[in-house]
Amino acid sequence: MDSTYIRNKFNILGKKVIIFVVLSLPILAFGQKNVLENDLKFSRRAFHFGINMGINTSDFKINRGEKFIYEDSIAAIDAKAAMGFNLAVLLSIHLSRHWEIRTLPGIAFQDKKLDYQIFDGQPVTQNFNQILMEVPVHIKFKSDPIKDFKFYVISGMKYSYDVASNSKARNAEGIVKLNKHDIALDYGVGFEFHFPLFILSPEFRVSNSFLNAHSYDPNLRFSNVIGALKNRAFFFGINFEG
Repeated sequence: MDSTYIRNKFNILGKKVIIFVVLSLPILAFGQKNVLENDLKFSRRAFHFGINMGINTSDFKINRGEKFIYEDSIAAIDAKAAMGFNLAVLLSIHLSRHWEIRTLPGIAFQDKKLDYQIFDGQPVTQNFNQILMEVPVHIKFKSDPIKDFKFYVISGMKYSYDVASNSKARNAEGIVKLNKHDIALDYGVGFEFHFPLFILSPEFRVSNSFLNAHSYDPNLRFSNVIGALKNRAFFFGINFEG
C-alpha cells in the first residue's frame, strides 16, 4: 500500500484521538479517585504496559559545508518544520516509588523541508518524508502526589531507523540523501492523572540528534554545500498506562 496513503490515515486518526483526549481531560479529572490510592496500586507492581500516541513537529539543524562559501549559485539554505504523527507501545519498569525505567518502541512519521535560495533563480524546496522505527529508553522521575496529579521528568537516549531513507538511491540528481540510522538525546516533562484502571499522562518531549543524518554525495549539487544535518523534533503525546 502507498506510504503516503498510510501516513494520511494515521495523521487523521491521530489528530482525532488527541483532540478527543484533550477535550475529555476536565471530565476525567473531575471523576477520578484519590491519586495516592491509585498510585500505590500501580507502584506495587514490578512493571506495567501502555500505549503512546501523539503528534510531532520536526526539522533539521544545518551545518553548512566549506564548499558553501565558494558556491556561486546557492545563496542560502534553511530548514522548515512540518507536522507528523507517532504511535508506540510502552513498557515501564518500577525501580522505586519515584523512579522508573521505560521504553517506547514504535513508529514516527516525520516531514521535513530544506529551502534553497538561488542567486538569480527560483527557490528550490526538498521534502523529506521519514518513516522512523524508534526505540527510546528513558529514566523517569515522578513527584509525590500534588492534589489530583503527579508531575514527572524524563531523560534518555533514542535509536531510530529510517525505513524511507534514500541513502542508497541512484540517479538522484539534485536531492540530498539521508542516512538510515540515528541516535538522539530525549528529554521532557509530563503529568500523571491516576484512575482506578489506568494512568493518563499528557507528555511533552524534545529530541536532539547526535549523529549526522546527511549522507554526503559529492556528485550532488545540493549535497556539496551541506556539512551536517541533525534531526530534531518536538513531541506532544498521550500515554495510556495500565
